[in-house]
Amino acid sequence: MEAMAFDLPATAGNEMTNTLYLTYKAAQQITETLWVNERDEELRSFCASLMAYFNMIRRSLSILDDTNVAQAKSGLTTLLLAPIKLMFPTTSLRVPINDSLREIVGLGETIGYTKSDLARLSDVLSLDLTKTYESRNELLKSLAMCEEILRDSYIEEPSRWSTEDFAAPLVIAELPYDVLNAAQSTFEAIVASTDCPCKTEHDFGARLYLSTHRKPQEAILRGQDEDVVDFDMFLSTHYDWQEVRVHATGNQRVSDAVGSQQPKRKRMEAKSLRIRRLCEVVAKTKSMTGYRLELKVLRNQLYQLHPEMCNSAIDTSQDAVSLDYILRHTRGSFTERTKRILAVILASTVFHLYGTPWLQPTWGASNVLFFHTSSSTTLFRPFINSPLSSLDLPREETLPKTPEPDDMIDDTEADDADVEDFFNHPCPTVITLALLLLELYFETPFDILVQKFNAKLGTNTTSSTFTRYLDANLVFQACKAEIPLNSQFYLALTNCLDPKVWQDEDGDTLDTLTLRTTIYQKVVLPLETELNQAYSSIPIEELDNFAQKLDFGRWGHLNCNPHVDSQESVTNTLRSTSMDRRQSSPIPGYSVETSSIRTNTEDQGLDMHSYPHSAYTVGIICALPLELRAVRALFDTEHNGHTKMKGDSNTYALGTIGQHMIVAACLPSGEYGTNAAADAASNLRRTYYEVEFCLLVGIAGGAPSPETDIRLGDVVVSHPTSTSSGVIQYDRGKEYEGNTFQLTGSLPGPPRSLRTAISALRSKPDASSSSLQPHLEKITRSIPHSSTSSYSHPGQENDHLFKAVCSTCFALRDCIDAENHVQRRARRPTDLPEIHYGLIASGNRVLKDASARDRWAKEHGILCFEMEAAGVMNILPCLVIRGICDYADAYKNKIWQNYAAATAAAYAKLLLCHTAPSRTEWKTAIDDWDSSLYIYGSGDGPPAKRRRA
Repeated sequence: MEAMAFDLPATAGNEMTNTLYLTYKAAQQITETLWVNERDEELRSFCASLMAYFNMIRRSLSILDDTNVAQAKSGLTTLLLAPIKLMFPTTSLRVPINDSLREIVGLGETIGYTKSDLARLSDVLSLDLTKTYESRNELLKSLAMCEEILRDSYIEEPSRWSTEDFAAPLVIAELPYDVLNAAQSTFEAIVASTDCPCKTEHDFGARLYLSTHRKPQEAILRGQDEDVVDFDMFLSTHYDWQEVRVHATGNQRVSDAVGSQQPKRKRMEAKSLRIRRLCEVVAKTKSMTGYRLELKVLRNQLYQLHPEMCNSAIDTSQDAVSLDYILRHTRGSFTERTKRILAVILASTVFHLYGTPWLQPTWGASNVLFFHTSSSTTLFRPFINSPLSSLDLPREETLPKTPEPDDMIDDTEADDADVEDFFNHPCPTVITLALLLLELYFETPFDILVQKFNAKLGTNTTSSTFTRYLDANLVFQACKAEIPLNSQFYLALTNCLDPKVWQDEDGDTLDTLTLRTTIYQKVVLPLETELNQAYSSIPIEELDNFAQKLDFGRWGHLNCNPHVDSQESVTNTLRSTSMDRRQSSPIPGYSVETSSIRTNTEDQGLDMHSYPHSAYTVGIICALPLELRAVRALFDTEHNGHTKMKGDSNTYALGTIGQHMIVAACLPSGEYGTNAAADAASNLRRTYYEVEFCLLVGIAGGAPSPETDIRLGDVVVSHPTSTSSGVIQYDRGKEYEGNTFQLTGSLPGPPRSLRTAISALRSKPDASSSSLQPHLEKITRSIPHSSTSSYSHPGQENDHLFKAVCSTCFALRDCIDAENHVQRRARRPTDLPEIHYGLIASGNRVLKDASARDRWAKEHGILCFEMEAAGVMNILPCLVIRGICDYADAYKNKIWQNYAAATAAAYAKLLLCHTAPSRTEWKTAIDDWDSSLYIYGSGDGPPAKRRRA
């Protein structure tokens, strides 16, 4: 968190705006203190919401100009004071108000995270979080109004919430609760209509479309009744499938269905025919090409409505593909976006269909299906396959009733007790959801996950709900280190697997309403929050509509034209004209489109073609221009730049290294530290959404020790240990009496693909530091030599490691005893840099203290100190590569900076050349995607199709 200081940016307006800016800044810090010390999950979520709002409002205030302030002086001030008075009751009692605001600001400057700081909040501001929570609706509404007014009326730049700040759980209404009853009555009505004399000749099947069933506000305003639930599905009596839409109401009472005063939609009021034999209705509708069968449910009876024309592109003659097949045979189909979207949809499915026949206890990835279109695209519309042969409901998922004290069985007499029933998870369907989420996260079927993480499962080969519960727990324990501990996805998984979440205080199964509320709050909401944090541009209320526009066969790209089949002639014309413009890409497996009038560059090392944003899968972030310069010198090819997402302040360098498509960025000039790095990483992730991991490449201060002989110019690579992910945030923790400091928190480790590449690199029999030399030579050849830009080795005679600093040396004056302060070390036989693997310390401060350096190195095994990694690692999977330019002491200088940047860049290229790429083949939409003519506003041209092998 930023230090509290009176540092209002110059763009702010008058004194009151200055005070309000500092007040909201202090409120953010104060709320973070509450969040750190709070253990109640609801109160922690409330604090997270407050922090997000305070942060957004603070940032808006920081860029108000004088004109805006003058126009909104009184009204805006009154609006912004309202949440402060609700949050801090004492501010409404004091006159003038500035005194109270200054008190808040002063407390925000000095507040920490200890219990004593928490007590100060209660004493000084009379702040009681529990009482504030009681008025949460009013407070959050007031904050939302402030943020909206500032955003819409006074701010031109809408993207100002960086992900380095605490992201709030969604403030959104719960899922509709009436879908379950509607789904149950629909199933019963359909099954009741399948009882026909020819039943022995066919089996009915149903494939129900899975969705969140949220209705956008504009749909409600257009007159659609919130009580009416539409179910899209496919019904079959043999092998072909008929598209069907069923209209049902959540409450199936007669008064609600036909006699209510509430206006219903016309489809529920229209004349209809009662269905007795569903097979006959389906058979007749099959002959009506282009029409969808419309049904409604009233009083648990099925009625036929007038068929409606439909423009669905789904080709039912093609076999649907299951999620299990996709995970096993088309690995790489998912993007981070589609994974998160599908996770929300599957969790919403459990919420809506729990306990209904649609969701059988044995459901899983093989039951989740995706349909193809006639143009061989795969729509991102998941269906669940359900038999309709009977009304057998899922077995009631309840624990045995708690025995009375007189009936308790002694431990020695419990041989006949059913251990599985007694210790089983109360909700097996939730366990199946947890298995699906694990498979989805790793894009790997569960049985392969067991092998991949060497999970030791039980020897019992008989599968049951109990064994699935045990297996899910064991695999989760084996692989949980790969999932960010502080992520909402991790929280949802742990909630699924914790049986106590699904029991009441007496250990009994939750009642239906409480159970469904728990499913939403403990599973669905965290997953929705995870999606919103990563892709805030996707409204949760619009998720169903958004997902339907995605082409799953093109790895989550927007399917701009759902009516692809009608454009065949146009497409063929475009194909014929595009063949002359195809040029080869320097990357194996890639092809690109470029204008025929483009001239070839003289330098064959340059490939100034334009690739789509989604082509770039590896990010590189540097803190200084001299670092990025060394990286760019090692590009095998360079590419043209892109238009950026609105609000993205980064400037990118695009190119290739080996077989990887690289997007590189540098922090703004004059900015450094974790906050600036996090802002750069979050912008990079938004604009280049397919980036799989990031390399943080640059310089750092080394920490030599008797165990590790680190020299200037050496390379240090972050590497996990038994207690750390490879990077520790050494300025984050708790300070106790006696000058004792305890580190807190943890950072995610580097991605598995990079760690395996490091293992392969280190295991080579001929591995040595000389492998960096070709890359170092290329850098020195590529960058013109000058007195300030030489990337050559400065010479070992300029590598001095000093002992403890005397006062004269510290003052940077000539010391007559300076020679005795130098530690004598044996000269290395060559100038080649060594590569070290271990812990890197990251923090928001420049370390120039040899004593502190040695203490950290001794206590924690630190190899070097830098300032950006802690800000990036929570945003992108990251590996830190640092060249040593000084020893983090008072003798810091810039002599070694260029060479250290060069060695770090050289190692980055060496590692990427040993890292297997996500093999891709790019073809433009014109060549391989049936479509019509489009107008693209982004300037990138048609979307590209990405294929992974």
